[in-house]
Amino acid sequence: MINQLMPQNHWSKPARWVAALLAGLTGWVPSPSAQVATVSPAAQQAHAGITVYDGPATCIACHEQQAREMFGSVHYQEMGATPNITNLSGPAGKGANGGRVMNSYCGTPTTSSRATCATCHVGNGRIPSTQISAEQLLNIDCLLCHQDAYKRVPAPPYQTVTMPGPAGSTHTIQTVVEDATGFQFVPDVAKMTTSILDVARSVHRPTRASCLRCHAGAGGSDGGKRGDISTVTANPPVTSDIHMSPQGMDLACADCHSAGQHRVMGRGVDLRPNDSPDRLTCARCHGERPHGDYNARNSSSRDLHATRVACQTCHIPKFAKDTSTEMERNWIVPHFSPTACRGQGGWVPSEVRASNVTPIYKWFDGTSYAHVLGQPLLQVALGDYALALPNGSAKTANSKIYPMKLHRSNSARHVATGQMIPHSTFTYFTSGDFAKAVAEGQRQSGLDGAYTVVKVHEYQTINHGVENAANALKCGACHQASGLTGGPARMNLQRDLGYQLKGSTKQVCSQCHSSKRSEGFLKTHNKHVKDKQIDCSLCHTFSRTERGLSTRRVRD
Repeated sequence: MINQLMPQNHWSKPARWVAALLAGLTGWVPSPSAQVATVSPAAQQAHAGITVYDGPATCIACHEQQAREMFGSVHYQEMGATPNITNLSGPAGKGANGGRVMNSYCGTPTTSSRATCATCHVGNGRIPSTQISAEQLLNIDCLLCHQDAYKRVPAPPYQTVTMPGPAGSTHTIQTVVEDATGFQFVPDVAKMTTSILDVARSVHRPTRASCLRCHAGAGGSDGGKRGDISTVTANPPVTSDIHMSPQGMDLACADCHSAGQHRVMGRGVDLRPNDSPDRLTCARCHGERPHGDYNARNSSSRDLHATRVACQTCHIPKFAKDTSTEMERNWIVPHFSPTACRGQGGWVPSEVRASNVTPIYKWFDGTSYAHVLGQPLLQVALGDYALALPNGSAKTANSKIYPMKLHRSNSARHVATGQMIPHSTFTYFTSGDFAKAVAEGQRQSGLDGAYTVVKVHEYQTINHGVENAANALKCGACHQASGLTGGPARMNLQRDLGYQLKGSTKQVCSQCHSSKRSEGFLKTHNKHVKDKQIDCSLCHTFSRTERGLSTRRVRD
């Protein structure tokens, strides 16, 4: 259905490909044309006949096939297959059907009420089942993606929760009463600018705003989690994102992410499930050699770099350009937020935010490690544990250097088992007490006993916020040591990315000749690679077989 609901004023894929290529190479952009919610005349006529809105049943009456497609998706199930997570062999996600995820932002949904995390999922409040049924189809809230004017709220009954307030006061909020199947959403007519009947009659193809309804506020704040998208992305300036800006390509999210049949392409390092087996990369539109200057013998060729450097690395120099993003979260230091708990007020962890952030750069081959509750933590440094790490290196095929956001936090680690304790975010929101949140997590998970608070972190790929060629990084941004201008250098290729020599300079050089006076990196590299066609493996611990270089030692 997503394919059927593509905006009609968008170009065909080949035309978009050409336009995107021109924009990337020359800075050319088409004339502005703001994205609008669009719907076909036939759909307008059909929906005009709706006389009453009876929840999802009104949509399913005509769109059962589309609901069946959505039923199996990650967006509904909150779960999915994990072919690209190397420490998992089965489905995973946030759902109640086995999801045991933990991240450095909100922790885990497994020890909190469903309403704590379910607001941003297309289910209508009830817990998804792996078995399709009429009841399950009626739990798919089509309006969440197909009507930007739609608002919803948990239906009664409610219960009153009393909590500590700021400055020693007492604070109360209303929370929905849940049963074994979850709860129910209903239209929030008080917050909609038009009637629910008009909302149902004017459903439209998903816009950027439709997707950002949930994705912009991931992690609990605008731009907080992803860093490369925020509410600004609904109508970004061209300097923010050339693909989605009305002054640029004016693309909708579905233009790149739609896999058809209500499936979505795209998976970052920190995401467990795949909605589609196809990997989403820039090459789908731009090709593997987008610059047209490929030369296997020319190490300065941009297309030669593109075989090992992701497009995003050069074309997204900074992230969090429009809205600051969260870089660190501290559960030990709470503060009271009047916007928490659906605007009723509650306790949230303190955070460190930043704008115009220079990414961290890591190798990524499309697979990753992502922590699962019940598994021992992966320690990467003394007292520092990883919740999500990209796989790949200079030695592995299909690996490219990608820009990443590094997010840090802290959490509780069970001393006896070494496992993470899934602290209850709901308990924290209503108490501001991390010890109570951990105790509730222990009660629900059976991890009784001592714990320590440890540092945790996760890496996230930066994919949005592409800029044109004029703003892309120049060579010196990463190769300052080569004598090129443009520093300070963004990355340490030898220390962090595996480009170190396989021995001391004297040992490496003595393979072919006696020690000589240093001529600097650039001249030395060009002499050996450009002129003598010597493979990387002679000096380094990796090879570049695709370049057809020689591994034969050249005596000098």
